Amino acid sequence: MFLLVEQPALTALNFEDRLMNFPGNKKIVAVRPIVDAEPLLANVTAILWNAPREAVQAKLPPPAQDDPFDYTIGMAPEESAFVSGLIRQRSPRKILEVGVNKGGSTAVLLKTLDLLDSSAPLHAVDINADLPAKQTLKLFPELLDRLSLHCGRDISAYLEDIGGDIDFCILDTAHYLPGEVLNFLCILPYLKDGATVVIHDQVHHFDVDSPDTRLFGSSAMIACRVLHDTVVADKLVPDFAEFNKFHTPNIASFTVTEDTRRYVRDLFSALMLPWRLLPSKEHLNDAAKSIKMNYPPHYFDYFIETIRRQATYHMNRVDSASAYWKSIMQEAQIKHGSAHVAFYGAGGYCKNLLESILPQDLWPAMVFDKKPSADSGLPIPIHGKTKLEDLNQAISVLIITSVAHNEEIYAELSAEPGLGFEIVNPFNPIQ
Repeated sequence: MFLLVEQPALTALNFEDRLMNFPGNKKIVAVRPIVDAEPLLANVTAILWNAPREAVQAKLPPPAQDDPFDYTIGMAPEESAFVSGLIRQRSPRKILEVGVNKGGSTAVLLKTLDLLDSSAPLHAVDINADLPAKQTLKLFPELLDRLSLHCGRDISAYLEDIGGDIDFCILDTAHYLPGEVLNFLCILPYLKDGATVVIHDQVHHFDVDSPDTRLFGSSAMIACRVLHDTVVADKLVPDFAEFNKFHTPNIASFTVTEDTRRYVRDLFSALMLPWRLLPSKEHLNDAAKSIKMNYPPHYFDYFIETIRRQATYHMNRVDSASAYWKSIMQEAQIKHGSAHVAFYGAGGYCKNLLESILPQDLWPAMVFDKKPSADSGLPIPIHGKTKLEDLNQAISVLIITSVAHNEEIYAELSAEPGLGFEIVNPFNPIQ
């Protein structure tokens, strides 16, 4: 029999006292210390440089008082000071910022270069085509001559144009997998040995009140942490402690070495962790082209297998499948018009898509199947495969909806002569 006794709530304030007062703990001095272990955090007082942020902040409009998340500079003051200080210390000649959002941190980077009288170009990249930063940066016309802004696609789509010899990189993108891990794998071949990489939002998953953490869940917001803890490199994690209390920072950096490339396998392996969302077909294709161009074939094969497994995983999760299929249908309708989008595969998965996952405005115009059933129960017209040639002109994109036979259907349709429409296999997004 167990006697349950209610205990007082454990809080951050009393945890240490209660731990040290546990019977026997006061007798412990040290247990097998590892003398050569490097410290977790480093004193960066001599590095911090506040002047660039202060100059930018003076020109920005004040945040809305009723919205704690109405920020333009997405970093805390000490984090901006850390990045500016690293640039001052390391004098980079080519800088890449991935994740721009409202552009406040981009302005701080530009001001840092301006105060240093540096001629280093800044390439700023964001996947969002309607970038809020465009308005923010208009406040700093005197700084824009060294800025190249690339927006609308994943970083992997721009790297060939940006080119190599990047020696300073700031990563602040999705925060959920594959996020920064995949970003870095695409960027690494374009970084010099000795390049500095800064990763923001190391402990963002604990910020449960932020809009994106509420939306995606704390357990998903770990990509920045996974990248930093998995990469093999010389790491610098700043100590921003106040009043001599231990403080885990939300930003970290590392220096690329030969070992970073030698042990890149660990980062590819980390991509097998569950992804919170499956990126768009365009995003995955851009990343796959970059991986294929810059890594050995067996790494590319592993990446393709990762995508296949992630796609299958997401197809079987209602929330993920809904977001993924909505993005597929929206992209197809915008590109081709809703009247020219069709499905191939009239089985149970297709029925579930129409009844439970897709809203009616995102339904295809028609469905094809090798052996259509008259009593399938689907609410839209169903045609046999033989009708594909007859209706060829009416179709612009055919989306495969068969879980079991998607690879077989894709290969068969791709080999058909005379079919002039695009064939999409969502179960293998880069096919």
